[in-house]
Amino acid sequence: MQTHCKLQLDNYTGYYSPGQTIQGRIILNFDSAIKCRGVKLTLKFTERTQWLGTESYYDSQSREQKNRDTQFNGDREEIIFKQWVYGDQNASMQLTAGQHVFPFNINLPQNIPSTYQCPEGSVTYTVSANVDRPMAFDYDDNFVVVVNSPVDLNFIARPDDLEPTHYSDEKTVCCWCCAQGAITMDVTLPKKVIIPGEGTEVSVKLTNMSNTNVEGVSLEFEQIFTYKVTDPNREEKTTKNLLVHLQDVGLGAHGDNTYIFKVTLPRDATLPNFTQCNLFSVEYRCTITAQLPSMHRNLEIRMFPKVGHIPLAIQNASTIEPPSGPNIYPTLGWVGGPGNPTPSAPPTNDKSLEASGYPGSNPPPSYDSLNM
Repeated sequence: MQTHCKLQLDNYTGYYSPGQTIQGRIILNFDSAIKCRGVKLTLKFTERTQWLGTESYYDSQSREQKNRDTQFNGDREEIIFKQWVYGDQNASMQLTAGQHVFPFNINLPQNIPSTYQCPEGSVTYTVSANVDRPMAFDYDDNFVVVVNSPVDLNFIARPDDLEPTHYSDEKTVCCWCCAQGAITMDVTLPKKVIIPGEGTEVSVKLTNMSNTNVEGVSLEFEQIFTYKVTDPNREEKTTKNLLVHLQDVGLGAHGDNTYIFKVTLPRDATLPNFTQCNLFSVEYRCTITAQLPSMHRNLEIRMFPKVGHIPLAIQNASTIEPPSGPNIYPTLGWVGGPGNPTPSAPPTNDKSLEASGYPGSNPPPSYDSLNM
């Protein structure tokens, strides 16, 4: 059977990057003349979440609350580019028999979400061509493209995140309702922004004035994903990925010690960009734990650094004002229009991306099966 409508991407090598131009052609082949209202090109952003869970409901027959298995779903779509390459949908016109080729360019905006797939859902981009036919089935073709969007710390961090940050907490150890003494932990984080492959040293000063030994001191650096659904009701689900785990010796009673944890995130760590996503989010948590015997609760300090591929461009945080205003995060769409796009983020520094390991040793996911 002859293919009436075919999308062809001329510069697709497996993925696109923000700011890059999608170049392609819409190829139409007809054995005879057809009537149409036009030929439309769109780029659609879609985020979907789903998982099987349980929900509570009232059983009117037994007159009691029960639980049942339920499929939870979240779905959001947004057209971030639309162009009529032929016609305008307002009037019917005729396309003659033969082949018609319509070249196109789509300039991807800066700082858009990454393509992402996991058991809980996906973030995808689809280029679509459509021949709008009155009183007949349309001809169309779709192509799912991968977008690798680096996480730019200039959008999510502030200049003072480059400065050292101090955290402190203490715990009074008790035995049979009698206070033994306090265990104090002071943590210094050199800066609150981290690049994969870049080393940083976390200082932990532990003072134990109790009669209880601290069995060990550990550092865990976690990546925490949050997924949201909207149907049949709003629910959230979280998963964790342990990026770094470091362990050191403990501390005896009435002692003190300073620990230095050398933290380096894996260079090939997957850091999805969920900027402007409603159903996906990610944060990073660094937890320092003074591990106590089982009858006592551990002493913990939690920090939430910002992790990205592109470092802050600000070198002197004391002399430059942080960015502010509603346009720090550009909308998922066009700034200045498709014909005259205005960059909505600082230019990408290729050297900084190479230093951070982006996009990593793992190739982008394949969507060949979706584009057959």
